Order: sequence, then structure tokens, then C-alpha cells
Amino acid sequence: MTTIDLKVTLQLNEEEYFKVGDHIFTKNDKLKSLEDKLHFCGSSAIKVFKEYESLLTMEIMNDWSRLIKALNQTTSCCAVWDNKKIITELVEKREHPVSWYVKNCRIC
Repeated sequence: MTTIDLKVTLQLNEEEYFKVGDHIFTKNDKLKSLEDKLHFCGSSAIKVFKEYESLLTMEIMNDWSRLIKALNQTTSCCAVWDNKKIITELVEKREHPVSWYVKNCRIC
């Protein structure tokens, strides 16, 4: 097996991505195998994260990812979460139990 370093230039529409440090988050999962610094999330999340892009760190993004997984496991059906409220809490370093997010951040 050979490892090849690959430099890739991408053209993405402004509403399809946001950056955290040297990582790119996009909804275009066709790029998944190209680079380990590409991450995937939905369009609605990208809109919210764009607002906070300059404040985001990989620690916050990892916390968000784990929290969303935990929140989704707490519901028996598909739930929609208020990513703006969640990311605001994480950026402002307010610590809450998962139950607080279930009560305060569920849209439907």
C-alpha cells in the first residue's frame, strides 16, 4: 500500500461550506475520500455555523458532533435541533447536561 500526498483545489458555493481553522465543513459528501480535513454536515447547520465561523474551534465542533449524537439517541423519533442555540451555548462555554439541550433546543 502506498500513501500519496494530494493537494486539492475545490470550488464550493459560499452557502455549501464553512471553515474552522484549516478544516472545511461541507454538505458535499462526494469529497469525503479526498481529504481528512473535510467534514460533512447538513445545509441548515452550515447556515448557522457560517454566522459563528470566526469563533469556532475543532474542540467546539467535536463537542457539537457528540452532543447531536447524544440528543438524537434521546428521542424515539426524528427530532430537529436548534443548532443556533446549541452552538451559541458551546461558543460561550456554558455547560449543560444533555437533558437541558433536549428541553431547550428541540424545535420539533
